[in-house]
Amino acid sequence: MPLTMIKNITAIACALSVFLAQPVCALERIQSTNSETGLGSAIPLTPGAKEAAQLLGLMPYVQKLYELKATHNSEPGVMSDEQLALRVQLLDKILEQSLEVRVVADRIDRELAWTYTGKGMLEGQRQKRLNYLFTANFMQGGILGVLSGPQFLSGHPNTGGELLLVASSVGLLLSSLSLVASRSGTKKMDGEQTVLADVYSLNQSGSNPLTPGEHDPVVVMKFLNSVPPNSIERKTRKEALIEAWKKGKYLRDHSETHLNKLAVVTPPGTKYREDIKLLGDRIRMLYDVQWTIEQLDSELLELMRATN
Repeated sequence: MPLTMIKNITAIACALSVFLAQPVCALERIQSTNSETGLGSAIPLTPGAKEAAQLLGLMPYVQKLYELKATHNSEPGVMSDEQLALRVQLLDKILEQSLEVRVVADRIDRELAWTYTGKGMLEGQRQKRLNYLFTANFMQGGILGVLSGPQFLSGHPNTGGELLLVASSVGLLLSSLSLVASRSGTKKMDGEQTVLADVYSLNQSGSNPLTPGEHDPVVVMKFLNSVPPNSIERKTRKEALIEAWKKGKYLRDHSETHLNKLAVVTPPGTKYREDIKLLGDRIRMLYDVQWTIEQLDSELLELMRATN
């Protein structure tokens, strides 16, 4: 074989060996870079920020942003176009969801205002009835007592005793009526369906569909039905709320009718009435739900800081 051919074959073999070795070397460089930058490790998010990212479906975007931060070699404080676009997208989603939380909280404020107004009206009516009964009891006792005095002085003790007996009987009757009046008083249930209907998962087939101006707080409801991070009992927020209401005696009756009254759900053909006790329980539950929902704001803030 000529020497020139041997040299050509040797040169081709060397070139092929170098070319085929390049992918392996490139893969090794990527793996070493990943190990050096720590991209294979978990994203350094707080438990609250991680839950918020999962609820909003933003975990892939957060992962990509951290990868770009780790591989970005320009000056500190300078972002690439891709980083800037990801941060703007994340900020937009976080702010949008934060406003959704505000919408639900404002809705609960309106429901609380209706409940407080109804409760105040019933309490005013109750106090008015009690004032009438207290005044009647005071007047009858005084009048019959004044009339019985002269009877004793004029030598008619039997008549005086009868008058005092009548005064005591009427006083007992009026006191009993006062006791009944203090625990009674209802009104027709008005107002719109409250957020408690979502908490109790009531059948809302008879409710009106959402209008274009209303919001469907899907993520907020997912937040209520999720287990808080680092929870020991592993109960969802909704389960924890209902258990607390049971312990506090705010939720004694678990029938569908009572839950409908608490949530102001009026199925077709039904006419419910509400009393002071029911309205007081509804106020406590609405405040608890509002406070629980607003905890999502703190997780959104943690996520915003983590992606800043």
